[in-house]
Amino acid sequence: MPAPTKTGYADVLIGLQYGDEGKARVVDLLAADYDIVARFNGGVNAGHTIATANGEVRLRQVPSGVLHAHVALYIGSGCVVSLEQLAKEIGMLASLGIDLSGRFSISDRCPVVQPVHIAQDHLHGREIGTTGNGIGPCYADLAARVRDGGRCAFQLRDLASDPAGVIAQMHGAAPWSDHAERSASAKRMHAAWEVVRGFVRDNPLWLTNRVERGARVLFEGAQSVMLDVLHGQQPWVTSSHTLPSYAYVGGDLPCKYHRKTVGVAKAIVSRVGDGPLPGEFGGKRSELYCAGAAREGLTRDEEAAGIDVRALLAGDDEFDLGVALRISSNEYGTGTGRPRRIGRLDLAQLRVTVKQAGVDEIYLNKCDSLAAFSFSRGGTIPLIVGAGGEGDTGCLRLPAFDAVAIPQGADAPVPPELLAFLAMVEDAIGVPLRGAGLGPRRDQMLMMKQPDKD
Repeated sequence: MPAPTKTGYADVLIGLQYGDEGKARVVDLLAADYDIVARFNGGVNAGHTIATANGEVRLRQVPSGVLHAHVALYIGSGCVVSLEQLAKEIGMLASLGIDLSGRFSISDRCPVVQPVHIAQDHLHGREIGTTGNGIGPCYADLAARVRDGGRCAFQLRDLASDPAGVIAQMHGAAPWSDHAERSASAKRMHAAWEVVRGFVRDNPLWLTNRVERGARVLFEGAQSVMLDVLHGQQPWVTSSHTLPSYAYVGGDLPCKYHRKTVGVAKAIVSRVGDGPLPGEFGGKRSELYCAGAAREGLTRDEEAAGIDVRALLAGDDEFDLGVALRISSNEYGTGTGRPRRIGRLDLAQLRVTVKQAGVDEIYLNKCDSLAAFSFSRGGTIPLIVGAGGEGDTGCLRLPAFDAVAIPQGADAPVPPELLAFLAMVEDAIGVPLRGAGLGPRRDQMLMMKQPDKD
């Protein structure tokens, strides 16, 4: 591993579509070349999955560099913290033999998700398809500051100074069916705080001091740029800023240390919740179906029961094609299990996003999932390349490749159809394509060009 430079730097990794692009597996792939992996936005609404030889590690708030023992982990002030969920996550990692002591730090400026925020999210969030974890109401109260003569937002530093008083205030604001429910919730929060409090840092220069001494930082975006609270399409967005420039606000580091921005996309686009998804297979029918499936708690196994995926792929119904792609590529929410809506890879959207976010290089995940199109009528991969849609100059089709041709090792030949697809994507988006995901594991990333080593 290269030795740290005299003064360090920071790179920012973001998702370029609507979330669930596989950011965690790229963070895990790159983390060995960094000293710190840091989160700068979002909260427990972010589901990040890392595939290992011993199974999957599912993270919600802890940064995805957790499997690299030498890497420190940081949650910046731009994140909101759900105490009970974070305490459970710390316990889950401990059960896997991953000790966070001495390597995990949390800014004491992080707002705390309160019981009232979860109640509000369950009441109103379903209108736009949120995860129901209280993230939006927590950010909203941070901006509101006070309500009805009292504080409506609390940070971890408030808990550090008066845990009993702050927990009592937070529980006094929420609606409860009875006193016993309120008391039980307060006890759980007290217990969670005892787990989390040892990781909380009251030094706003914690990250800056380390970078000045040579530390290399990788900022990990939670949600993706198309869901930015300002630049996304309201109201179907997340509740925090997701563009890379915000990493230096929510991540507590001066922007002068920025080196480059890494974008992550995937070859089959998906999103959960309501809102626009250009090129969606099945259009409005798919959107309504997935919304109903989320309400009913439909699982992948339940959706796949009795379905012949190849038969659906070979049919002429685009809704069925979307169902088949969702099942075959396992497109279900990491945190919620919700079925994701499925769409074509939108190169027109990626071109704009790359310029808007200042992306320097891209990793493209789930390229192996494109093999499903070899069973479709015509055996071609549909792409959006312009403002138009299917059937006009806005749509392009490239030859598909068979799943058996996907490389299974570093020296295995790559099918020419896949190479042609990757070359076309790189040319269309205008920045280097560094890697193509051919599966979820570290050894299933086809490296196209090696990044420069500093």
